[in-house]
Amino acid sequence: MQLDTSILQCPLTGEELHFVEGKELESIFQEKREIRNLSILKGLVNQSETYFYPIIDDIPLLLHDYAISTGRETDKLNNSKKKENVRVFNYYNEIDFESINNVERYNDAKKWLDSRDVAHSYISLSLLRAKKYLGKQGKYLLDIASGPIGSNEYLELSGNFDIRICIDISLNALHMARENMGSRKGIYICGDIKNIPLKTNICDSVLCQHTLFHVHKDEQENALDELHRTVKKNGKIVIVYSLFYHSLFMNITLFPIQVYRITRHLAGKLYSKIFKPKSHLYFYSHSLAWFKRWAGNDKKIEVYSWRSVNIYFLKLYIHKKLGGAFILKHLSNSEEKYPQVWGKIGEYPVIVVTK
Repeated sequence: MQLDTSILQCPLTGEELHFVEGKELESIFQEKREIRNLSILKGLVNQSETYFYPIIDDIPLLLHDYAISTGRETDKLNNSKKKENVRVFNYYNEIDFESINNVERYNDAKKWLDSRDVAHSYISLSLLRAKKYLGKQGKYLLDIASGPIGSNEYLELSGNFDIRICIDISLNALHMARENMGSRKGIYICGDIKNIPLKTNICDSVLCQHTLFHVHKDEQENALDELHRTVKKNGKIVIVYSLFYHSLFMNITLFPIQVYRITRHLAGKLYSKIFKPKSHLYFYSHSLAWFKRWAGNDKKIEVYSWRSVNIYFLKLYIHKKLGGAFILKHLSNSEEKYPQVWGKIGEYPVIVVTK
């Protein structure tokens, strides 16, 4: 579908954006000899014509990394980025994909999802769980850091909305998301959760799954502010998060493994500081108390269960010949009956913010 520029804003200046191509594009870059001959046929420019964003395969690249200064004033592109953010950007732009049930997904999904038949129903239900909190209907659902939308369950999450706005730092993932979406209406934008290139109060609901903990710990609050800015009044922000060592249930049932996970996590941080890898998946988990401090008294925040257990629990305790399906059925029923309890003590809560 055709991109509606009226919903966009420049991620660097907050100004409106408009299409440019042909002679108008040449005139903007007349003083920039080094990029005058780039094979960019069209793009978006901000109102003051200080920044240009290319459009590749009908996907606007509204990301700091792809912005081009027109040279008309001192630009903001030389601001240093946190090295952790650079590594995450590289990770998701280098990762390969795999096809599962005719849907393209990241090939690292098997690290976090149990694909065994014994866990299939339990996993499938959890993947759909965010839908009940997104709202009954609306025009725009913002799927921030959408990735390739790599499961049939994830594709169903936007069923109550007219248009799914997929924003991700990976152009490759957006290509895959567009392919997976098929005939469903979608808008695909290369952008960053910390500087969402959408105007204020534009989205009916916002979906943020397994993303916020990959943002630097000092910038997660800024990311939350951006999600809150883009959603309409009374709109829902649905965040699927990992509590990691803040999860009481995981700490009790997986104590030795939790110690191992924490040790490996700290070792990974040390490795990154010493060897400085170009791509490495950053992770930091805040507590639920941290979210409530962010919300303060002016934002309504609720916590429910997305999935109470992680893949380590499933691989250790759940086996077909040992009644694994029976255990998971009762665990799933308990999550449905007591979602707020499991949301507070389990591994993966759904954090719902109402604007």
